[in-house]
Amino acid sequence: MDPSVDDTIDDHFETYLTDLQALIAQPSISATGEGIRECAEHERELCLEYGFDEADIVETSGHPSVLAHAYVDNDPDNDAPTALVYGHYDVQPVDPAEWTTPPFEPEIRVEDGEELLYGRGTVDNKGQHFTYPCAVRTLRETTGLPCNVTLILDGEEESGSPNLLDAVEAREPDLDADVSINSDGPIDDSGRPSVSFGNRGILVVGLDVSGPKGDLHSGHYGGAVPNPAWELIRLLGTMRDPHGRIAIDGFYDEVEGVPAPDRELLDTFEPDEAELLADLEVGGLQDGPGETFLEKTLYYPTLNVNGIAGGHGETGFKTIVPSDASATIDMRLVVDQDPDRIFDLFERHVEQHADDRLETTVTYHASMDPMRTPTDTPYFDPIVDAVTEGWGAEPVVKPSTGGSAPYALFTDYLGLPHASIPYGQGNNNQHSADERFAVDHFEKGIRTSARLLHAVGSVEP
Repeated sequence: MDPSVDDTIDDHFETYLTDLQALIAQPSISATGEGIRECAEHERELCLEYGFDEADIVETSGHPSVLAHAYVDNDPDNDAPTALVYGHYDVQPVDPAEWTTPPFEPEIRVEDGEELLYGRGTVDNKGQHFTYPCAVRTLRETTGLPCNVTLILDGEEESGSPNLLDAVEAREPDLDADVSINSDGPIDDSGRPSVSFGNRGILVVGLDVSGPKGDLHSGHYGGAVPNPAWELIRLLGTMRDPHGRIAIDGFYDEVEGVPAPDRELLDTFEPDEAELLADLEVGGLQDGPGETFLEKTLYYPTLNVNGIAGGHGETGFKTIVPSDASATIDMRLVVDQDPDRIFDLFERHVEQHADDRLETTVTYHASMDPMRTPTDTPYFDPIVDAVTEGWGAEPVVKPSTGGSAPYALFTDYLGLPHASIPYGQGNNNQHSADERFAVDHFEKGIRTSARLLHAVGSVEP
């Protein structure tokens, strides 16, 4: 990398940091809509200020997206490769009473010798995606852009990105690219940077059982009237066999397990099982497919009960047959599993096992598709090398992550390879009070983003 790039980042860093603080000061809560429109416009203007040639607000059925283009030599007809960069400008809701300082009044505080920028959205995701406009501006002023950059900013990621497809379909010709990348979440627990090439999908459902028209006296009616809480427990029990496998017919049909090329990569970041279990204060891993922690969390699907509600669970006694009971369930899905098909299988299972003396309802809440880019992609080595140089440490390379994100839209719909390169520090408090982004991680993120754009430019389209 030309030394002038890092010198320019040093020279402009205080400006970049000030502009990030202004972006954080603009609320943008997708759950309530607070400040969303104003933040989308702020992002659009910021892209133009930072060297993008075009920037638009893209309307959807919900909150808008922002789409910006930066062309090599400012020429939209050039033949250079294109990087599609995804980020999101919306943030999680806040309870100001839980924060040390107001969530939309960003503040830098020094703690244990480290500068931390506090505020909602600092790390999730404004600070991380803003490294790319900073990189574009830096490269414009030094070496020139090595590739075209298309930046798409989602306004509903924290609400499950229900309308991102609207934006993509509306502007699909403008999203022609060679590879997609994003930066979100924390670096590896080891303190090294990381690169991941996939993630699990998710399906969230509700399961509700209704019984008598109201809560009944358990002395007068218990043992005679079916209890919705017991029925819910029984239904959930039919969904796993004694060995921990999910007992829904067809659930594992598309599950491949661990591909041979991924085995060596897994060994490089498999956690020490004894230390992990001791830290979590549990006596062993859950039964079911997969021999190790990473096999279970990256390559096999789950059926996870998030919570159960029904009847009286507060202080004191209330001896009743409850009128209803409910559970919320998430299923983390692996590559080739279709959330809609899995929902049909789940719904069919419930219909087959439900007690017809009670009313049982299944509700489809939300979903995201899984995705995985094969590690033999031609972008593998250039991206890993770019992160190594930009961050100053060799990254932990992960063929997949256990969480869920909307990146399948880029791999499956647009047909692009995709890589995720997070910049947040481990103790970032994303989704919680006192969210913060380490200032030096913001700086290293800009250096890394500049090198990632060079990496894209180095690969033949």
